[in-house]
Amino acid sequence: MRCTATELEIETIFNRIKTNDFDLQPDFQRGEVWSVPKKRKLIDSILRGWRIPPIHVIENKNYVDEVLDGQQRLATIRGFLRDEIKIDGKLSPLDDHILNLDGLKFSQLDVDTQRKFKKYSVTIIRLTEYLPEEPAELFYRLNQPATLTSAEQRNAFVGDTRNQIRELVDSFERAGANKETIGFTNSRMAYDDVISKFCYILEIGTLRRKITSSDISEKYRSNEPFSMNVYIEAKDILEFFIKSAIRSNDFYSKRLSLNKATLFSWLIFLHRYMNRLEPNELSEMMFEFEHARQLAKGKEDLNIFSKNDIGLNLSAKYPFYQSMFLIFNQRASMGSTDANSIISRDIILEIFLLIFFKEKRFNDDLYDRVIGVYSQTQNLSLTLEKVAEELNWGAQI
Repeated sequence: MRCTATELEIETIFNRIKTNDFDLQPDFQRGEVWSVPKKRKLIDSILRGWRIPPIHVIENKNYVDEVLDGQQRLATIRGFLRDEIKIDGKLSPLDDHILNLDGLKFSQLDVDTQRKFKKYSVTIIRLTEYLPEEPAELFYRLNQPATLTSAEQRNAFVGDTRNQIRELVDSFERAGANKETIGFTNSRMAYDDVISKFCYILEIGTLRRKITSSDISEKYRSNEPFSMNVYIEAKDILEFFIKSAIRSNDFYSKRLSLNKATLFSWLIFLHRYMNRLEPNELSEMMFEFEHARQLAKGKEDLNIFSKNDIGLNLSAKYPFYQSMFLIFNQRASMGSTDANSIISRDIILEIFLLIFFKEKRFNDDLYDRVIGVYSQTQNLSLTLEKVAEELNWGAQI
């Protein structure tokens, strides 16, 4: 790997960001997560003429510089030039000139100070002729003191696999995935984490193997992309899911509150049922299930259950109804990535599908097994274990 150092003035860097010649979107780090005080300290350092750490970029095949390390610094500089950050002139050690600039935005500065800021030089280290794992190793070493999520570390493995996941995440967000629609954002690359594991599950074709972060990292490191069938199916499922989630929010005026584990389970569920359910059917089912799950946590009012009191009717008919959500919640938090937890959540979603639509057209065998085993055990946890074993649930998806 070649590392070439160049000095670029802030004005040049800013223009290159605006023309997309500098790409801040790879999110090798953590999104824009710096606090306001930290951003102001960086601006203060530049105003004082102090040196800041170099920016490491990767030159891709289109000669665009993707930011490997230094995204927070560049985003802060961009934000200041866009008048999104004010100067804190009271930072120690006090500087009389900067003290006079306290509370000002860039556009409010005198022309000389603006010019001085724009002419400040930043060291850019450009990486070329690299093996896929080399930028990732450099990124890891540069950020070793910081706590990075597994997804953030994986995203530094430049190559086709990473690019596939980035494309899927971009598509998911463009379709409407955000905190308002599903309950959490892609902060710390949460979507990347879920989608990469989902694609990996589709590729290996089983739920019975625990997928570790090392497994996914090795997939990225190998630079062997997911098959086109896996990629297309994942993209279709993600779009179907978000369309149904948005419809659920709009129709019921109630925001979903998913986490990574529950989103993952819904995607696995849709692998089986996307072509057998209409978006409106999934929306109804998703709302009732997620609302009941929040009720089990004591986080919602029974009065907003549903127009037809569907949940109340099901609860009266099926004695294990409430237990489903208690167990699902538990296995979506503690040990959420364990294979047994994933299988239990998957069976619960399947059971809910069967009883919600009041018919056995989807899975006769599971319906009969659950009713039969539960009548003997009177314990849903034991029932799930026995049914999973008897049906070898998740051996093939």
